[in-house]
Amino acid sequence: MDNVIGKLKDFFSPHYNGEPFTPFSAIHIITLVLLTLINFLIIIFYRNKRSKEYKKYAGRKNTGAHAVAGPVDYTKMFRLFLAIFMILNEAVYTAWSIATGEWTLGYSLPLHLCDMAMFFSVIMLVTKNYFLYEITYFWGLGGSLQALVTPDLYPYSFPHFIYFNFFLAHGAVVTSVLFMTFVEGFKPSKKSIWKTVVFTNIYMAVIAVIDILTQGNYLFLRHKPNNPSIMDYLGPWPWYILGLEAIGIVIMFILYIPFLISSRKSRNSHKGHEKQIQHLEMRIEK
Repeated sequence: MDNVIGKLKDFFSPHYNGEPFTPFSAIHIITLVLLTLINFLIIIFYRNKRSKEYKKYAGRKNTGAHAVAGPVDYTKMFRLFLAIFMILNEAVYTAWSIATGEWTLGYSLPLHLCDMAMFFSVIMLVTKNYFLYEITYFWGLGGSLQALVTPDLYPYSFPHFIYFNFFLAHGAVVTSVLFMTFVEGFKPSKKSIWKTVVFTNIYMAVIAVIDILTQGNYLFLRHKPNNPSIMDYLGPWPWYILGLEAIGIVIMFILYIPFLISSRKSRNSHKGHEKQIQHLEMRIEK
């Protein structure tokens, strides 16, 4: 029993004595592979589940019954589960920060883009709000994927509480975006990119004021992070902020490319179908 209690104390202790986190170590790669596999299985499972449920519904409707129950919305159940999980995960982290004395007004408020992407994901999952999907698609995938690949965890590593909390939080944001895209059928548009750019700049202006009031450094608007980052190559303040925004816009366009290709293929297919119909009509007239 004492051994279990000791391990739990080490698991939650703010004083980590193990090996510091190393990017692309074996455990890091295994974690990324597991998250990828879990997301793939979730999407495949719920796409098949929805398809089967609607086929059952169509079959019952074709029998001519007067009162036919609608298809069971299993996706809603999962969306609610994921939203609750994300809230609990954030609540546990906040409780840990306060209990260990790590929480500070200037650095612990959930105001970074990945934090807000998490809150937007929760509301999006519950309400299926398309505007929040647009923002979360770019913030969530652009920010959370980058965070998963190059996490800022130092010195914490596996199997500390912070390691699990970090990957679960960012992984859940990615899951919510992929779920809404590939299961619920949401898609960003070209306008979504510029909506996100405008919204991000408005948000940055608000955070700049909060940074001044709290003496914090949310969104790294006052100075670069202490640990090495891409900002080290983007010049001094405030030029690195403009460099980050330029990189963000490029990433947004890259994330939109699959939908651009899909849209063009769909248009070309539609045009080809129209030509076939016109050709048939001409043959009939002859």
